[in-house]
Amino acid sequence: MWFKDNQLMSYAQRRQRLRWQACTFLFCLLVPLSILLYFGFAQLKQNQLNTYQEQARHLILQIDRKMFKRRLLTDALPVNAFDYYQAVYNPLTDETLQMPSVLSHLDPARPTATRPIQGLVGYFQFDAQGRFNSPIWPEPLSNKDIANPDSERKKASPELQQRYDQAKFIYQILSKSEALQSKLSQGLSKESGLYQLWFDVPGYFIFYRLPKIGTQRKLQGYLVRRDPYLLSLVSEYLSQSQFDLPVLLTLDADSSSGSNTLYKAMTALPEPVHFLRTHSQSPARRLAQTDIPTDLREQFLYSDTLRWPFNNYTLHFTTHTLPMSPTMLYSSVFALLLILTILGACYGFYRLSVKQLALAEQRMNFVSSVSHELKTPLTAIRMYAEMLRSGTVVSTDARQDYYGFIHSESERLSRLIDNILLLTRLNHHDHDGLSQVNPEYVPVTMLADIIRSKTSTLLSKHAFTLNMAIGPTLTDETAVFVDQDAFAQVVINITENAVKFFAAEGITDPARRQLDITFRRNDHNRDQLELEIRDYGPGVSQQQCDKLFELFYRGGSELTRTTQGTGIGLALVAQLVSAQQGQITAHRMTPGLALRLTLHTQHLSQAMPESMTQA
Repeated sequence: MWFKDNQLMSYAQRRQRLRWQACTFLFCLLVPLSILLYFGFAQLKQNQLNTYQEQARHLILQIDRKMFKRRLLTDALPVNAFDYYQAVYNPLTDETLQMPSVLSHLDPARPTATRPIQGLVGYFQFDAQGRFNSPIWPEPLSNKDIANPDSERKKASPELQQRYDQAKFIYQILSKSEALQSKLSQGLSKESGLYQLWFDVPGYFIFYRLPKIGTQRKLQGYLVRRDPYLLSLVSEYLSQSQFDLPVLLTLDADSSSGSNTLYKAMTALPEPVHFLRTHSQSPARRLAQTDIPTDLREQFLYSDTLRWPFNNYTLHFTTHTLPMSPTMLYSSVFALLLILTILGACYGFYRLSVKQLALAEQRMNFVSSVSHELKTPLTAIRMYAEMLRSGTVVSTDARQDYYGFIHSESERLSRLIDNILLLTRLNHHDHDGLSQVNPEYVPVTMLADIIRSKTSTLLSKHAFTLNMAIGPTLTDETAVFVDQDAFAQVVINITENAVKFFAAEGITDPARRQLDITFRRNDHNRDQLELEIRDYGPGVSQQQCDKLFELFYRGGSELTRTTQGTGIGLALVAQLVSAQQGQITAHRMTPGLALRLTLHTQHLSQAMPESMTQA
């Protein structure tokens, strides 16, 4: 419906329709593009998130593997290492010596197998009768021994007292384990696999195995503090991770897994434990709940539980809002350039369409003005011609006046048609049009004579005074690069415009009926001449100054305008001046308007004798 013209619309209506069509077209173009860009950026962001999630998943996998290796390495400890004394055979003396166990040292940080166990409290062993011993104490301990220590033990050396106290502490912690007591009361049956784990003592892990020594099965294991054991492992691998942005890792006991309420209560952490790694290869550090930056919880990355037997513990990875990756940055710049290009193209097409509408409006005005310009003189010519043909005009003087009027109007019509044809050729760079303008160096005094001869009749008819001045720096030897006929036509068109608009405004001040023409050197280029033609008429606004030399431009509406004209006079002037390698500009004056022509000059002795045409 928008492209169907059911009725003739005005310029304003057509421009309004064009504006709505341009906005709708832009909207239809930008909406799919915006949707495409939105989903494209969403996919890029998701890909970036997937990368970090894969790193987090790999980190949890490494922690699981390390926990499995730790259980595997401790499972390689000899079964007889859990007694304080080990029987060592010496083949040189053929004797069996009683040597302290490799596990009898007091320092928990001392490596066992290949590396120390973080949070280790000590090793223990129970026989089938439930008797307890530890590799750090040479004698079995019972509840009676702990409740009533003998006086001899009190007099022991500090090291023995320390060993006793540590063994006593291990026994007291283990006695709190209901799972261990149940196992001892039910009998030690065989269990396959690596070290198993009990969680039922708050704050501790109890690792145990059931090896068979001789004909008896014993319960061996080691006791570790829960927090150092887990946290050292998490901190170590978080520091070695490949994250290139700050990452907050939270270790928490998952209360939703498992069905045993006691099991969940025993494995629960007092509060979640947080670790922060600020950048790649930086050490991880533990943070208190109150020290966690708020922005590090904005973006959730990944969450997963550890493998059995630690499957009640969960690791959560969070960070701040994901930064723009290089791909996203380059895509953003490309998208911005694409949108700006689309906006610029749409705006350019809109402006071009507006200009085409304005040009169509100007052409309609031109047709209207040409109709007025042709109809009036043709009507008068036909009327006088009919009167002369019918013989109603008897007086010789009257007939001569009629003949003169017909002749002048015919010349004006011919000049109008010639102007239109010449402007058309010049505007389209037609070869014939350019060949009619052949500039050459002409003395400035000759140009002054041309101006007087071409404008005197018109100015005298309308009681105008011509004021001409030649600057002192211009001599008789100064030659100006012009085509004499084109220059004369320029001066005539400008003079006619000045007289026509002066009369249309009805200005009665006789002092303003004058035209000033001044020749002077250009202030910025001494090799150029500036010819100023100034009138004292109504003048124009600054906005009109910028449009005076546009084709078909005329201020106001053709239906209300009182001045004659087609709107091609000054456009033709601009084309003719340009064909003579010059420039013309309009300047507001108070009162009136000044048109300044800038033309090339040369000393007459240096001027070429032959005509110089445009290259």
